[in-house]
Amino acid sequence: MSESHQAFAIPPGETIKEQLENHHMSRKEFSARMKMSEKSINKLINGDSPITQEVALCLEVVLGVPASFWTRLEKMYRKKLLKVHGEG
Repeated sequence: MSESHQAFAIPPGETIKEQLENHHMSRKEFSARMKMSEKSINKLINGDSPITQEVALCLEVVLGVPASFWTRLEKMYRKKLLKVHGEG
């Protein structure tokens, strides 16, 4: 009955949501600061859009978290998605 807690991939957007809460920033404000539409921000947060190098650099400026962190997180997420879907 024990299922591995590794059976799913958590999108980097979860970390973005945590950062928004820590900065007391709404998605609307975040969207404006990122110079992205709210729709694009929602896709980013839901893991439907990848964190590109350009987006990572914007995240660094807006949230104060290094771009390298975001690109690494994205890479790990995409690798995990492949593994999860490959096991299916």
